Amino acid sequence: MSTAISIQQLSKRFGKTQALNNLTFDVEDGDIFGFLGPNGAGKTTTMRILATLLRPDSGRASILGHDVILNASAVRPIIGYMPDITGAYRDMIVSEYLEFFSAAYRFSLADRSRFV
Repeated sequence: MSTAISIQQLSKRFGKTQALNNLTFDVEDGDIFGFLGPNGAGKTTTMRILATLLRPDSGRASILGHDVILNASAVRPIIGYMPDITGAYRDMIVSEYLEFFSAAYRFSLADRSRFV
């Protein structure tokens, strides 16, 4: 089995708040994985780093072998991130939302039609 997600000693600080402190884990291809924990535990910070939206202060993270910092352009087409508080447009149906974001990530029309 291959590693789908690899996080090694990931750390991130926001001012005086340590959001991640040497987080390390792997998720193997085919595993079902979820984050559980209280507010402030680092779940959103970790997901934002994996989605290439935030840079860690130290450590490494990769998706399917692609480093999220060094090869973000290879990561973005293979991972999706939808935060619970960011603008879901009330009048948009799911397929329109997927179309919108796949266009934002510059998927070709042919690729978009496969996903939407």
